Amino acid sequence: MNLVCVRGRQREYEDPASRKRYWSVSEVLHVLDPNAFVGVDPAVMEAAQERGTDLHNIFALVLLSLRGIGQRPERPAGILGGHFDAMMKFAKERKPVPEAVEEAGVNPREGYAGRPDTRCWLDGFSGDLWTLDLKSGDERPVHAAQLVGGYKRLEGYEKCVRFASLYTRKTGDYRFVEHTHDHLSTSWFKAGLAVLNGRIYHKVK
Repeated sequence: MNLVCVRGRQREYEDPASRKRYWSVSEVLHVLDPNAFVGVDPAVMEAAQERGTDLHNIFALVLLSLRGIGQRPERPAGILGGHFDAMMKFAKERKPVPEAVEEAGVNPREGYAGRPDTRCWLDGFSGDLWTLDLKSGDERPVHAAQLVGGYKRLEGYEKCVRFASLYTRKTGDYRFVEHTHDHLSTSWFKAGLAVLNGRIYHKVK
């Protein structure tokens, strides 16, 4: 399904063919962890969001280059360079083989959609299929709900059996955290989705 995402609007994802709208996984996470960025200066927040977008784009290009699609991006300057080093260290040590990169999926029954960073194998083609998501910020409990409660139940990602967040650091190091199939994470995500649907039904802003 070809989905369009418009950040900042209610139900950020839309299917252009049917005009049907879907909640984004990000909208659900904001309900679950509303104070994640409380107290952060707006200018600092904007810069961090821009840096995060740049890193996700770089990560996508790195993954595609591993499949022989395009050239590996050049190492960027500044803080981004350290995160790039972490990505390349991860690629060398875990040898990801992507099946999909930045491919949106939808859960039509529950009315939400999302775009994980990659669906891939690790250590070559051996073993299980993973869903991975890149993170450049702090580790937060809500990330388990994102991967296990949200992404795991998207069409196209149900065949993945393992889920993890890849936390890159400006020092060039990374931390790879696997999220187990925890029922609490799924229940927590569904609770956030229920809050969003309840607000619509009851016309509560």
